[in-house]
Amino acid sequence: MLKPTINKGYLYLINTILLFSTYEVVSKTLVGKIDPFQINFIRFFAGGIILFLFLLIKGDIRINAKDFLMILVIGVINVVISMNLLQLSLYMDGAKASLCAVIFSSNPIFVCLFALFWDKEKFNIYKIAGLVLGILGIVVVFFDKLKFNSLDFKSPLFALLSAIFYGLYTVLGRRLTVKIGSLKMNSYSFLSGSLIMVPILIFKGTSILKFDYSGIIQVLYLSVFVTGIAYLTYFKGLSGLGAGKGSMVFFIKPALASAIAIIFLKENPSIYLFAGTLLILGAIVLVLNSERFGNKNNDRESMES
Repeated sequence: MLKPTINKGYLYLINTILLFSTYEVVSKTLVGKIDPFQINFIRFFAGGIILFLFLLIKGDIRINAKDFLMILVIGVINVVISMNLLQLSLYMDGAKASLCAVIFSSNPIFVCLFALFWDKEKFNIYKIAGLVLGILGIVVVFFDKLKFNSLDFKSPLFALLSAIFYGLYTVLGRRLTVKIGSLKMNSYSFLSGSLIMVPILIFKGTSILKFDYSGIIQVLYLSVFVTGIAYLTYFKGLSGLGAGKGSMVFFIKPALASAIAIIFLKENPSIYLFAGTLLILGAIVLVLNSERFGNKNNDRESMES
């Protein structure tokens, strides 16, 4: 009876990986058609509504004032700050979807750093080595973009800042998820974050729903599939396989997103991108498996003594 559940879990995660990996490439096709802040409002509002419908079906929509205040903070960090920075990184002159995807996928490294302060997680030699390797990977990816007087530098910088804030969102969101559940946390944070975007759009003089409708298919895809369905299948994958295997989503995204960008956007990847991607993937593997590696080392030492 257990085998079908495991197979479904893998199918859910495969779906999530595929959808997450298309985000940067699809967003890149919207440059010039829709404001970067506008697309984030639309996709998170629509995605939040989709997730909220599932909450209604479950009959679980209650939330207390203290948790809601935390949800507002999480919504601002993810939707208003992190995702807007990522969207802006894709809209810069000379921006490459593959490069932004690789840099953003380094966010588990920053999750580890924030967890050190908020969750008091312990560091061992493997986790430290992973962090160092990850920082080195980011430097390598940046290497041929280090032109401070060029817009080329701003795109990867915004992607890096987005990854940092997404790491903070993940740590804070994970703590709240334990209390109220991931579906409720993401539904309410998506909706609150997107609604906070409304006065920002008004202040910018940007229409909330009016844009070049030749990009409507991409907007609907990002809203329904990447923001709504992908999160649902991610949560279902976690429930079937566990958080450890579920976190493998970000292991595969850099390579897959880069391949999609090369095929559909005809981007020419540099050797720095390939080398940096390998280093970042290695870093994430070390960081997320540091406790298991450390336990194996301790068991070996115990047996020898």
